[in-house]
Amino acid sequence: MNNIALIGAGQLGSRYLQGLAALEDSVSVTVVDRSEASLALARERLAQVPLASGHEVQFSKSVKDIPQHLDLALVVTPAHCRARVVTDIASRHQVKAWILEKVLAQNCEQLVQIEQCIAGNNQAWVNTSRRLMGWHQAIRSLLLPEDCSSMQVSVSGGSWGLACNAIHFIDLVSWWTQASVQSVNPAGLGDWVQSKRAGFQEVFGSLQVSYTDGSELELCCHSGHEPTQITVTTSKGQWVIEESSGRVVGPIGQELLGQLTFQSALTAPLVKQIFQEGRCDLPTLTESISQHRPLLTSLLMHWNQSQGCQELIMPIT
Repeated sequence: MNNIALIGAGQLGSRYLQGLAALEDSVSVTVVDRSEASLALARERLAQVPLASGHEVQFSKSVKDIPQHLDLALVVTPAHCRARVVTDIASRHQVKAWILEKVLAQNCEQLVQIEQCIAGNNQAWVNTSRRLMGWHQAIRSLLLPEDCSSMQVSVSGGSWGLACNAIHFIDLVSWWTQASVQSVNPAGLGDWVQSKRAGFQEVFGSLQVSYTDGSELELCCHSGHEPTQITVTTSKGQWVIEESSGRVVGPIGQELLGQLTFQSALTAPLVKQIFQEGRCDLPTLTESISQHRPLLTSLLMHWNQSQGCQELIMPIT
């Protein structure tokens, strides 16, 4: 029986747990969260789905209750404590594979800490999950034959959480182009505001991301509530991706319908592939850190400039 630790049992962690319940092969899952309310939510959501026969699920408020040998550690905590949690687990336990949630950290020093703790483990990935979704895999297949050179991509909409979710789209373009992030320009960012998550901040405005193949990504987020739209321009024309309505329209009227896949549906196939093949379609930790580093550097620079301070971390998650 494979041992799994799920650290972080809140809104997203409880959806991971629902997904783990659907695994065909029996697993032992230890769910850890300091918050009793989060553990209660996880128990409630686990009760909403069928639990495959043979699964064992324990709940705890301490990482000390995690088994010594782990086949998979899922770290679904907020960003401010992720480096500490990874360090704690790596120092106490033998972990075969890792999946970490984004945003990975609140500064580049924490990225280094995470990287050093998992150094030498080639089974560590970051959950920028569009790579796992069947609809987005079909979109990628449509885009790739269009043009082998660079592309121009725009993501725009209202209140979609730029600081929290920019990395999803930064990774999406890297996945499409197989190019690395070259720079992130925060000059278009504006005011910081209270996030929907208590104790954290979000920001409005725009980020400009450049890639090593010449591709460009513009991320625009304002205070309205318009649906987010992804526009992709290549030498062969323009594609418009409307994730909220599940519709893609191509330059000569091509149409592809689909939808985003919930984490509860993504988790079981993801974990099954890791256990059976030792791989998955998510970006590796090393690849994701190379995307996070310029993003966090630019956001922290804007945070300090806008706040008139010289802080070493910024309150994003």
